[in-house]
Amino acid sequence: FDTQRPLGDFEILLFSFSFEGDFDNIPSIFAALGLPLIAKKRNKHHPLLIAGGAAVMSNSEALADIFDILIPAEAETTIKPLFDILMQKGFEKDLVAQIPGIMLPSCPEKYIAPVHFHNLVTSPAYTHIVSKYNAFGGAHIIEVMRGCPRICSFCLARSIYKPVRHLPKDALLELLNTSLRECDDLGLTAPSLFDHPEINDIALELIKRNIKIRNSSVKWEKLTPEIIDLLRLSGTTGLTLAPETGSEHLRAAMQKPMSVERFLIRVKELYDAGFEHLKMYFMTCLPGETKKDVDETAAFIEKLEAIAPSPAALSANFSVFIPKKQTFWENEEIWEEYKIKKHLQYLKSQLSHFRIKIRYDSYRQALRQAHLAKVGRELAIEYESEVSKCAKDSLQINLTSDLEY
Repeated sequence: FDTQRPLGDFEILLFSFSFEGDFDNIPSIFAALGLPLIAKKRNKHHPLLIAGGAAVMSNSEALADIFDILIPAEAETTIKPLFDILMQKGFEKDLVAQIPGIMLPSCPEKYIAPVHFHNLVTSPAYTHIVSKYNAFGGAHIIEVMRGCPRICSFCLARSIYKPVRHLPKDALLELLNTSLRECDDLGLTAPSLFDHPEINDIALELIKRNIKIRNSSVKWEKLTPEIIDLLRLSGTTGLTLAPETGSEHLRAAMQKPMSVERFLIRVKELYDAGFEHLKMYFMTCLPGETKKDVDETAAFIEKLEAIAPSPAALSANFSVFIPKKQTFWENEEIWEEYKIKKHLQYLKSQLSHFRIKIRYDSYRQALRQAHLAKVGRELAIEYESEVSKCAKDSLQINLTSDLEY
């Protein structure tokens, strides 16, 4: 995007997969570049293909027959030594295999256990190229915490990013005084932002500098009166919370206990402080979920709607639970399609009378993601047939041409 250099001109291509659903872009990209999908069918005249990211850290086997090198680890600890070798010696497998965190699918016996630790202080992760298309609407983005101290049964963050590390306030301020000195709009990313031990001081300092603060989903119990005031002073008008379900026993099973009474009090405090919109994330088709649990979720949303100053001030989003490797619930299975459809019909019937906006993520996409989250090397065979279809599709983007945007 920056240089408009055709993608097919590069000798090395790196892919970062944050979500399993991103895997499904592989056939169209490979087809547009004219690349054989199976790694063993490519030769030295083809680009070297490297993949990493959270989805690879969770399920590297899915891409093992497609890419030449996989990085099922935090890439910051791996990229420099890898490229030092590639630039000086080329793709010498014996040398590359010695780098901690590297997986060579063609040489499984040379696989070295991933290195998870990356020092956020000496090498903080922040935006180098700002795009208006990013998740924070064009804001600069900085990672203030990696890993999560919580133990939610469905979440990858604790298992693949450990130990928990924080970017100290002083290190953040140093960035704002140097590399980010022109920044006036800052997105703070972390799995659990308000578990950062210095978040109050960080927020206060950003407000003093007239920097708008953007944040992802927040943990409701961390929203103290002081934090609420700081967020409002920063210009924040909406927040996303994730109660997950209205069922107490399901919250206990997912290791995410919550006092409904305290949660409702906190929601009222947010509205009283001037927040204009609150979005609630829920999951459904959870292990052991029944109609009774749906009824409890409906009753919970009814209480939320009663607190909201208007229907426009509250919305809810439901997604089907997707079991993933390296989580506490990795051995669970996604529900069968007919059961999901029947359960969603009941859920929608129980929520149909509410005036707030309720969105339901595609259950078909959830089924697909669940497949990709656990599939093995057979994915390459599945994708190989897709490549030939994509190659014949005239609507596919030609990635060997100059980019127009």
